Amino acid sequence: MGEPIGVEIKLDDGALRGVALAGGVHAWLGVPYAAAPVGELRWALPQPPASWQGARDASAFGKHCVQPRMDVELFATEETPPQSEDCLTLNVWTAAETSAERRPVMVWLHGGALVYGSGDVDGAALARQGAVLVSVNYRLGAFGFFAHPELSAASPHGASGNQGLHDQIRALRWVRGNIHAFGGDPQRVTLFGVSAGSVSVSALMASPLAKGLFHRAIGQSGSGFAHRLPLRLNPVGGGIAPQGEDGLASAEGIGVLIARELGLASPGAVAAMRQLDAAQVLAAWDSNQWFTDYYRQLAIDGWLLPAPLAEQFAAGRHNDVPLLVGANADEGSMLHPVVAPDALASPAAYRAWVQKRFGAALASRALEVYPAATQAEVGPALAALIGDDTFTWGMRAWANGAANGTSPTYPTYLYHFSRSPPGEMGERFGAHHGAEVPYVFGLLNPSEAPPEDAALAAIMSAAWVRFAASGEPFGDAGGELPAWPPYTPNSGHYLEFGDEIRLGSHLRADAVALWEAHYAGGGKPKSTGRKSALPWEGEGEAAP
Repeated sequence: MGEPIGVEIKLDDGALRGVALAGGVHAWLGVPYAAAPVGELRWALPQPPASWQGARDASAFGKHCVQPRMDVELFATEETPPQSEDCLTLNVWTAAETSAERRPVMVWLHGGALVYGSGDVDGAALARQGAVLVSVNYRLGAFGFFAHPELSAASPHGASGNQGLHDQIRALRWVRGNIHAFGGDPQRVTLFGVSAGSVSVSALMASPLAKGLFHRAIGQSGSGFAHRLPLRLNPVGGGIAPQGEDGLASAEGIGVLIARELGLASPGAVAAMRQLDAAQVLAAWDSNQWFTDYYRQLAIDGWLLPAPLAEQFAAGRHNDVPLLVGANADEGSMLHPVVAPDALASPAAYRAWVQKRFGAALASRALEVYPAATQAEVGPALAALIGDDTFTWGMRAWANGAANGTSPTYPTYLYHFSRSPPGEMGERFGAHHGAEVPYVFGLLNPSEAPPEDAALAAIMSAAWVRFAASGEPFGDAGGELPAWPPYTPNSGHYLEFGDEIRLGSHLRADAVALWEAHYAGGGKPKSTGRKSALPWEGEGEAAP
């Protein structure tokens, strides 16, 4: 019969006292899944949390992981939520009545460029749909993706960096060991995320360390297949460039430079950095655009990520699970002023930027796909270009990798979200980056949402939960959806969630073909080997 599920629940580490919500949902917030990564554990692999006596208060979210203030106007907030390095917590929502139930589990990874954000979401609506919803905090920026020769030398695997991904894997292990107490099925775990959270999902699909920890995957507007992942240090050019065979060494090079920013050199740099206040480390990281750009990336460390994602998938070394991926129609509408502000000055500036971006061979073709003859056309053209590059093409590359790898066992489903959400953001930016999240989570503002938006949200959230339950987003209960055949590179099938729900094929074929040609012709990173010295070489610091 199992134990009845109420506000208080017992786990091996101790009891939790959560909160009762409307609709029969219970929630437990700020639950530690790993020890505080402080002191000697800063930049270490996540360790099991300490047990506790009595019932731990689980009625409020945990502190956000340390991160810089969001200074981009569209995303900036009036207040900075409490932050701490002691942030490795997760949150659980369930409407199960007893622990004997085995409901599908959905583990949410937040977005924020691997630099910002938290797992502070509202999972109650998905719990009412029948899922057990888990959201996760993971280390970010200089604390979550810091590599250094001394860290690599101390590792039995010769690896460092990607601490945030290790945190996510640790959270999945917590789910496997504990979710049955919440009425969840540890054999039906769906990993899903948006933006950087979606990038993380694609990385964990490629990682042997995550094998068997999740059984379905959903990616929303973010892919580790995108051409900027990963990067390597380019000390000659004074910036960063696509990562080649020296992937870990380049990530370590950035770590050496951050230590030098703090006046610390090897040996002993990492030990000294562990003694510093988190604000000092964050300030050093935030002082140089090299660093902040790099720590939006993942490192090919030879262990968690043995090779670039495309290679892992092409060789069939990825975690082959049912996959649902997609992006939004206007992904670049909020991002293009941040990504390429100089290109917005005039049509001539835009053309110059495109020519530099694509080179002589493809610039004229790119200007045909993204024309801008007048100033009024520059912004929309640039927004479409950036959205197609990172998102339309990036998500398609992920879908191709899963569907066209080495005899995939499970299907891949592709979606396209084109509905402009109600409210000011939808009016200004259309189906912008992240616009689908309130639909998936059932979080549209009832006072703003027209009936058709509420209906679309109900359809999408139900499809996501059905996929988590069965590996298919339709079925007997999915009569509101048209036939949604799996995606293959030949068929190009996708389902559009917009003003209407319809099946299409080969979304934005001209644009995708352009980006394929661009990357095939040299725009995509190639493993050409290292030709220039890394920061520590020849300057008194030895490589590991």
